[in-house]
Parts: sequence; structure tokens; C-alpha cells
Amino acid sequence: MRWHEASLNSLMVAKPILLAKPVQGRSPVSLSITEVRAIVLRSQGLAEDLLPFGLGKTAVLRAIKHLGYIQVDPINVLQRAHHHVLWSRVPNYHPDTLHELQDPDAAVFEYWNHAASYLPMTDYRFSMPLMRKYRREFHWSDDSPELRRSMRRVLTMIRKQGPLMLSEVESTGSVDGWSAGRTSKIERRALHELWMRGDVMIRSRRGVQKIFDLPDRVLPAGIDVKLPSISEATEFHVRRTLRALGVATPQELHYLQDAGQASAVRGALSALIKRGEAVEVRVPDLLKLRLFTLREALEHSTPVKSSIVRFLSPFDNLTIQRKRLKWLFDFDYVVEIYVPPGKRKYGYFVLPVLWGDRLIGRMDAKANRAERQLVIHNLVFETAFQDFAAIKPPFVSALHDFTRFQECDQWKISRVEPEGITIP
Repeated sequence: MRWHEASLNSLMVAKPILLAKPVQGRSPVSLSITEVRAIVLRSQGLAEDLLPFGLGKTAVLRAIKHLGYIQVDPINVLQRAHHHVLWSRVPNYHPDTLHELQDPDAAVFEYWNHAASYLPMTDYRFSMPLMRKYRREFHWSDDSPELRRSMRRVLTMIRKQGPLMLSEVESTGSVDGWSAGRTSKIERRALHELWMRGDVMIRSRRGVQKIFDLPDRVLPAGIDVKLPSISEATEFHVRRTLRALGVATPQELHYLQDAGQASAVRGALSALIKRGEAVEVRVPDLLKLRLFTLREALEHSTPVKSSIVRFLSPFDNLTIQRKRLKWLFDFDYVVEIYVPPGKRKYGYFVLPVLWGDRLIGRMDAKANRAERQLVIHNLVFETAFQDFAAIKPPFVSALHDFTRFQECDQWKISRVEPEGITIP
């Protein structure tokens, strides 16, 4: 099982957070589902024709700080997910920009959010409670003398020899891998455990290979490394998640570094409500859901009028929580990477298609880089969608841009549903 699949599965079974009754004097705010979508999309930087974060490297860093994290994903059927997410919000984004922000700028770092992610370096101290937790326990494996010896060995190598890649370490053994039936170098597991504990950091990457180094050699001068309390860290994460999601259920605020702290999440949300920073939201069509937003986000509730089409990564910050897509957009979405080919309904790597404030379909695509062709195996519009005449111009424009982002010169569409619909 891949790490992100395991993370998603654990999220799906997270225990509900039971909140107290609304705080006295803090009446819920009534919003329509259209207004909720507007807040969500503007909070995600996906609403308007205007540039939400600007252009260039400054805009990329601004986007990462606002969203709080960008999930790292190694799948390269298309441009990798972390690059795709940023390009969706910063049109002139180039993958080199993210690498520069990591090294030499040291403006972002890699660590665990709900999965491996790029995080703003200014938020480093709020990852320290999770690092402390994993100094007391192992993250992904059972303790063993062999693993501990390997951890000491590779840490000593980094201290004495400097930055280190896994490929530079001679293996002394193997362990069960992250996927069933596979094994991996024990040093891979050792470096992962050291990384989770904060004993090493990822300085940079060479291709997809991680280059590990000591934190003292990676952290910029003046960075705050004061360990926050549990309540301070959880309140930070709740506020950050609300800011990025726009409107969220309490369960969706579990999408933090340590999803087991339900009582801390409940306390942090209550504290924000009492101070007037957050408010409860009531939506007539969703009365069974308890929804919350930051008060400042209410000014972004004007309905979205954008006609832009966006092809979103399966690991985009907007799409990553599948149950959320159902109540927010009435969009049933499953990543079928892990589904056997014969049982897939839509395809291997399917991108949700966003038009304005609606998810109108899904596109299974692959970049054939040898022939510089974007191959769209399957393009399926939602059953209720009928605005095909209106969608064609923005869809074609978006497809041109997306094809260039994939470093391709042309596209090919193999199948469209419903039949008879043509995309020039």
C-alpha cells in the first residue's frame, strides 16, 4: 500500500469530532451552497480569472504559505502532483521554482502533513510536536535492533561526510517495503525514521532522489525552533486549514499532521469561535452538516462568475478529501490508481474538471513525452451537465495551456462521454 493511499484510508475511518452546542452569542451564519463554493474556491485560489497569488517565485511561495502545504507525489503520468497544484494557481509556474525555494532559498521544507508535503519554512516549529512524537515511537515500522543500528550508521555518515542520498549508501540488509510483497533497503527505512523524528531534513532533490542533511545545516538563520504546546500547535493547524479550505466540517479539520488529537481540534475550534475568529455556517441544503469558516472569509461569498476550465490533480488541495467533494460539489470521485485495470470505471489517472464553481467531469490523461503528445484516454462529463456549447471555448483554451505544461505539442482525445460530443 502506497503511503498516500494509507493516509487516505486512515482519514476515512477517523472518529467523528463531537462539538458542544453553538457558543452563546455566536449565532450561525446562513449561506447558500453557491456562496459556500465561492468561499471555498477563493480560499483555494481557484475562483477568478485574476491571478490570486501573482506571478513568479514570490507568487509560488505565497501560494504555499496560504494553502499551508503542497502534497508530494512521485507519479509521473503527468507533471507530478506538487507541480500541477502550483501551476493551477500560478500560470507561469515552472518546476525549477519549487526546487529553488527549497534549495538554495530554504523557504520551504519537506515533512509530513497528512502525507509527505512541501511546507513553508516559517511554519517549521509547528511540525516539531510530530517530530517529538516520532522520537518516542516509530512511524512506519516495528522497532528492531537492525533498524536502530542502521539509523545510527546513516546518521553518523551524514554528520561526518555531509549531505547524503540513499543511492550513496551501501546496503547492509532489507526490510518489508511500503507495498505488499516488496522489500527495500533497510537504509531507506532508517532515513525515513530519522526524517520523521527531525534528526535529518531533506536539503534538496536530485531528480526524485532526496538529499538528506542535518537540520542545523538546512534551517535558515533566525528560524523559530521553539516547541509549541499541543493547544498552540493545534490551534495553528485548525486556523491554517480553515483559511485554506474556506468552509469545512470538523472531521475535515482532522487533515492535520496528527489526526489523533480530536479533543485538541475540538478545543482549538471552540477557542476560535469564542474569540470571533471563526463562525458556524448553516446551509439549507446541508442541515445535517456542521460547517465552520473564518469570519474574514465571509467577504468572499459573492458567487463565482469565472468561466475558466481547470484540470485538477487527484492530489490537489481542493480534491484530496473525497467525501468533501460529495457534499460540496455532489461529485463522486475515486482515484483508481489502486484499482485493477479491469475494474476501473474511468481510468488510471483521472483529473476532475472544474468549470467556474462546478465539477463537470473527469479526464483520464497521460503525457506521451517521447512523441510530445498529451493522450486523453477518456473524457467523461457528468450526467447532469448539458452546457456543451458554452464549455467548448474555455475547455479548448485550458487544454492548450495544459498541453504546454505537460511539455507536449499536441493532444489526442480517444473517447468522450456522452457520445456525439466533440472537442475541437
